[in-house]
Amino acid sequence: MSEMVVAKARARGGRTAKLSAGFVWIIVFKFLKAAAFVLLGFVALRFARLPRGSEALHLARLLGVDTHKEIVQRMAGLISALSPFQIHAIAVASFVIGLVFAAEGTCLWMRFPWATYFTITLTALGIPPELIEIVRRPQSVRRYLLLAVNVAILIYLWRRRNEFRSKAKHISRS
Repeated sequence: MSEMVVAKARARGGRTAKLSAGFVWIIVFKFLKAAAFVLLGFVALRFARLPRGSEALHLARLLGVDTHKEIVQRMAGLISALSPFQIHAIAVASFVIGLVFAAEGTCLWMRFPWATYFTITLTALGIPPELIEIVRRPQSVRRYLLLAVNVAILIYLWRRRNEFRSKAKHISRS
């Protein structure tokens, strides 16, 4: 579909500038997050079909580790505490979140004039839950890194929020 947009722009005499490196990294990051959530959804569906009590064994096989590892036991305990309905709800939520991240990346890639605002809004909505997680577990370096990446994305997009809009106007005037 983007080839069609590029072809129409060129046919009108417009130029399609390359995406800046910042936008490329943000798009890749959004697609990686989408893939991770979709994968989580499939894993959740797999665990929803397991017989009760076999979570540790299947988790150890999935991770390729010993069933007696502490992380396997903890995760198996968490999974076994969930009902099949809750596990299915996690799977559905993961798929929806994955689709939203994919939509963000796709809209930025397609250079829709409103795409930066869409991503700014969704990224800003994700920061309060990250802050809550940091307050709950302040020793987690991963949470600080995710917060830093999302704040950097937010600042970058805010500073360049009208980049696609000005290009769209330039193309439509040609």
